[in-house]
Amino acid sequence: MEFMYRWPAEKERLEARLAARRGLFDRKTLEGVLDLFDDVKRRGDAAVLDATLKFDGVALGRLTLDDAHVTHCISALSPSLREAVDTAIRHVREVNLALLPESREFGIRPGTVVGERAVPLDAVGIWIPSRKGPLLSTAIMLVTAARAAGVGTVVVGMPPRPDGLADPATAAAAKLAGADRIVVGNGVAVIAAFACGTASIPETDGVFGPGPGGIAAAMFAAMMRGKRSAPGIGPSDCAVLADESADPALAARDLANEAEHGPDSSAVLVTTSAALAERTAESLRRIIAESEPPRRGYLEAVFGPSGRGAIVIASDLDRACAFLNDYAPEHLMIVCEPETEREALKRIRHAGEILLGPDTPFSAANYGIGITAVLPTNRFARAYSGVTARDMMKVSTIGRLNEDALRGIAPVIREFARCEGLSAHQAAADIRLRRKDLRP
Repeated sequence: MEFMYRWPAEKERLEARLAARRGLFDRKTLEGVLDLFDDVKRRGDAAVLDATLKFDGVALGRLTLDDAHVTHCISALSPSLREAVDTAIRHVREVNLALLPESREFGIRPGTVVGERAVPLDAVGIWIPSRKGPLLSTAIMLVTAARAAGVGTVVVGMPPRPDGLADPATAAAAKLAGADRIVVGNGVAVIAAFACGTASIPETDGVFGPGPGGIAAAMFAAMMRGKRSAPGIGPSDCAVLADESADPALAARDLANEAEHGPDSSAVLVTTSAALAERTAESLRRIIAESEPPRRGYLEAVFGPSGRGAIVIASDLDRACAFLNDYAPEHLMIVCEPETEREALKRIRHAGEILLGPDTPFSAANYGIGITAVLPTNRFARAYSGVTARDMMKVSTIGRLNEDALRGIAPVIREFARCEGLSAHQAAADIRLRRKDLRP
């Protein structure tokens, strides 16, 4: 397993290894997604059912899960798992409520009031890609965020199992978090239904959720239809920035934490310590050898010859941070001496989340802290943020002028209106001022 590189000495080799991570989906994928959106718009439920049979190999009798079945899924949770779900929902809700935008108005100049009014979306559709196994955490993160924002209707979509039902634990978590309805079907088709509306799946104002390239392309297609979304939430990726103070066995576990999501995951250790790099690589090899299928196969793929996993030995901290800013990880963990941590935080600008210290593993953020783990991947963290309740809301700007304030900016209105050739703009202001001037 040749996955160790020196940076920047082996820059070209490392960039070639990670090149696949720079492309989330291609033009052909997007064109296929748009065709399916058109089909769902035209044929509704029938198109979703046909797509599910064609792409998922499952013949569905209906798209909506029965309430009694969802109730059974909840009752089937073990007491310890139910307690964990309730705790996670509470923590995610606490964090999202703390992050909500506030409506406000304030006087910025004499006679001029400005502000913002924040309101929740009326309805959101949430996609949970639970095909590889339960994804309770993602369901909790997104549904709870929507409820904290005050969204009116929350519909959750999931891929069907061979029996036509959803993963029971994920369905239970979604309902406990506040989902109004749970539907099953092909991912792209269900997202298209969220964007267009069908007899079984209501049209929503926002569509959110992670997934591979096709799902990411579907989120873009939903945005093209005026839906709020969070692009670039694809295959999981992470980076660990560590110095010689870090424990190599823990660093290896943290890399495996994200790599075990799937063969298209990316997991990178960046360090200035060659000794830490070597010991981490040794620990990682042992972890892979001891892992059970199918996760062992995922780890072997990520750290194999064609994988997106790597251990990077940087020549100094500046170059380590420059690499990380370009890599822009979904999840970043910094495990360094306090002074090095402070310096790294000054330099690192691009990461979906930043976890600090040896006692803050990725799994704690994924499951228990309450901060979002639905984060931008594939370098999208250079421009986008993780999904929280703020994404389930929109803001209207507010402005109010009194007569003196309008009179004060009237020359600005006139000059711009003349320059842009928009005479009605000038007239709208002038008529108000003339009427005020004619008052007895």
